Amino acid sequence: MQLSRREFLKDMAFVAAMAGLPGWTTDLDEAPPLEMLSLNAGAYPWQWTPRSDIGQGNPIITALNRIAFGPRPGDFERAQQMGVDAYIEEQLAPESIDDSALEQKLAARYPTLSMSNAELMRNYPRPAPAAQRDPQAKQTPGPMQVVQELQEATILRALYSQRQLHQVLVDFWSNHFSIYIAKNDCRWMKTVDDREVIRQYAFGKFKDLLLASAQSPAMLEYLDNRLNVKGVANENYAREIMELHSLGVDGGYTQKDVQELARALTGWTIMPLRAASLAPDKAGTFIFDPKRHDDGAKKILGVELPAGGGINDALKIIDVLANHPSTARYLSRKLVTRFVADNPPDALVQRAAQTFAQTGGDIRAVLGTILHSDEFKNSFAQKIKRPFELIASALRALDAQIEDGRALNAALRLMGQGLFLHPTPDGYPDNGAAWINTSALLARWNLALLAAANRVPRGKVDLQAAMSGASAKTNGEVVDYWVNYILHRNISESDRQKLINAVGDSRATFEMAKLPLLVALILASPHFQYR
Repeated sequence: MQLSRREFLKDMAFVAAMAGLPGWTTDLDEAPPLEMLSLNAGAYPWQWTPRSDIGQGNPIITALNRIAFGPRPGDFERAQQMGVDAYIEEQLAPESIDDSALEQKLAARYPTLSMSNAELMRNYPRPAPAAQRDPQAKQTPGPMQVVQELQEATILRALYSQRQLHQVLVDFWSNHFSIYIAKNDCRWMKTVDDREVIRQYAFGKFKDLLLASAQSPAMLEYLDNRLNVKGVANENYAREIMELHSLGVDGGYTQKDVQELARALTGWTIMPLRAASLAPDKAGTFIFDPKRHDDGAKKILGVELPAGGGINDALKIIDVLANHPSTARYLSRKLVTRFVADNPPDALVQRAAQTFAQTGGDIRAVLGTILHSDEFKNSFAQKIKRPFELIASALRALDAQIEDGRALNAALRLMGQGLFLHPTPDGYPDNGAAWINTSALLARWNLALLAAANRVPRGKVDLQAAMSGASAKTNGEVVDYWVNYILHRNISESDRQKLINAVGDSRATFEMAKLPLLVALILASPHFQYR
């Protein structure tokens, strides 16, 4: 995964063009010249279109935009043939979907994905200070290589996995159990957390997921519980497991509960990664240290914990948290917000919470209640794509072939949603208002132009191939072809006419040189930004 100077310069040019920087910043040495591609008022035919004016949706395209990162060519037709409920059921059972070809490619390209914490620490050590480096010695990859491989693999899974709902749900849980990957040893340990916590338990019982997260070395590092010892209890993780991970801020706990739970969690720590030479099988793994544990009696959320409980103190409370009515409501509201609307329908939240309670927190069952609901099927244009969803859906729509996700990873950081880079444990916001502003729109428009112009580094977009066999010849026919190809639905006649006006007279023969502009305008339009 060594990056050549030419590739680096191409990445820089791509990111500079995304940001709408002056032209000279995109003409970096060996990089191909990139003209200033920003959509200005003359080229861009819309003001931001209100949701009420976006037109009518279709439950199939709603499903493809919510439980997948948007459709690839052929997905809409396949889901239409199956029926939307059958498609949902297929995605609710990812274990039945063969994704081995993608996983084999990722394993070959990104060897860090399968390594243990100890292996990652040993193979990708922290670089020595500059003053101590031997200028003649070959530099070994450091922890940033581990971070980048996880980020890029996450992007490629969103683009190419057949288990689309699984990838969407992994994104949801990664945000729910947010870990800032740049903090201390999280640089190494988040990869294992992603593999053995988030991905492994995404569709299981919430109790198992909550416990796995509580014992995840990355979470213990990020929220400081590895430092939690009797006599000086650290409340950071105890507070967040109740406020953010289970009950919610209004879930009925008190400051005294936080203090007592912090005591219960004393001794939950990590075998130091740097002990790999002494204990290679245990380094970087969860351990319970009874010498650090406060073994006195405790009372948390009304539950009495007698003295001498040891590790069972916290295990008991994690079970209580996972099965608490407040947790059912809080998680159901978050899931309905993610899959249905920024203002989640209360009736659906209640039904999802009932399913949660009746099934012991079965995530798959709760999702089934949400995704088969009328509220979900009729929720067209109730959500706006966040940057990760926008990039993935645009490239999926164009059937882009991306060799690696390095440039896209940089674009995500520029757009404000760097993967695993939210510094606070509340995760990235899941509402449209947080993502639509002047600078964000500029980056969205430029992404559309760069993708349509085949300017994504180490990627390929072939628009003309997508038109092979099409009978469309005039400007009007080509506009209709691409609106259907990307959006899979009709748009208003006034918006259709704006697209035609951007490329010429409706009855005139379409000029293929204008194809990237037309496609970019559709991708940049509010019609594509809603999901």
